[in-house]
Amino acid sequence: MNTEENREEYSSHFIRDENQRTHKKDIRWFKEMINFDTLREAEQWVYNGDAFNKIRTEFEGYITGDPKLAFALLYNLTRENTLNQRFNGIFADEEYKDGHTLYMIWVN
Repeated sequence: MNTEENREEYSSHFIRDENQRTHKKDIRWFKEMINFDTLREAEQWVYNGDAFNKIRTEFEGYITGDPKLAFALLYNLTRENTLNQRFNGIFADEEYKDGHTLYMIWVN
């Protein structure tokens, strides 16, 4: 096994352990099943809408079927946390359900 395979296995194992500790079933989720054509549209929607502005106050987690929305939210939450230390942790996961991929982002 080469070093790259070890690194991928370790990081994937670490992410699974972190996700299990957060107990996703206890999270208040905001679900938004809307899709955008471009990342720029998705970023504007996330940054100016409920997903970014109400996370941690009205809900802890966000679920979407659009990977662009998930990426935009994750990016903006990480940026905000780097500047202002707003969250203890930011987590992301994906789940396959009924033939669709759901992207989940949550904070604690």
